[in-house]
Amino acid sequence: MKRILFPVIILFTTFVWLTAQNHQFRIATFNIQNLGQSKLAKRDITDTLATIVRQFDVVAVQEVSDVSNQTAKAFLQIINSTGMRYGMACSRRTGVQENDRSSREQYAFYYNKKTVQLLDTALYNDSAYDYFQREPWLGKFRRRSDSLEFVLCTIHTMPERAVAEIDALARVAEWVPVRFGVQAQLIICGDFNASCSYASVRDLDSLNIRKQPYHWIIPDSAKTNLSRKTCAYDRFVVTGGIAPLVDGWEVFRYFTSKKVSDHWPVYISLRRRD
Repeated sequence: MKRILFPVIILFTTFVWLTAQNHQFRIATFNIQNLGQSKLAKRDITDTLATIVRQFDVVAVQEVSDVSNQTAKAFLQIINSTGMRYGMACSRRTGVQENDRSSREQYAFYYNKKTVQLLDTALYNDSAYDYFQREPWLGKFRRRSDSLEFVLCTIHTMPERAVAEIDALARVAEWVPVRFGVQAQLIICGDFNASCSYASVRDLDSLNIRKQPYHWIIPDSAKTNLSRKTCAYDRFVVTGGIAPLVDGWEVFRYFTSKKVSDHWPVYISLRRRD
């Protein structure tokens, strides 16, 4: 028995080590349309959503719609019901300004505790200028495999003001070193509404955030939602320090029913630092 067991242990250890080495670190953005108590009660839908989240190391979720602030935590329990160890942080309700209160939502980060650590969070203070209907939310993370630290900023723009709000993300990027104390590696993601009738390529090309040091990862030709039109609403924008680590992107077309969401998750892969 010992002669058989020892090689098995070696093979199993080697498999675990190779799996860890080949792990593809993936960050997703996902507008889960109206994620509230009503959607949470539909277990077939939440099981699909939970399966999706488990495919990624970090997921930035938009459209958490729950005044009681219980949905995000309850969804985490479903994600971890299979034995996973995900953590979650949820923002307070956005739309602080009086004229922004018609569409108040929350953001959430779900992250795999085995691969990444959440260090800090902050909701962008938009009280002075009111650039955004739903203020961007940011989280500072550390990847466990190589201690890479990055700030993830997520946004859900107001469709009718999409171009102006996308332009204002450059101001958020300038605020990041002030808030987090370092010249952070920045990843901006979310439902930009950056396509079709809300934002033309010409409109986007006129913005400072389409120029250096910003790199747009998801092309204007991508289709990120379930409508008949090809619209690249959901985007990733990274600063120069992160750009060389981006190892690809994909639209995760895991479902076909709009009952799950009217957007697909979009993700980028980050390679290890040398």
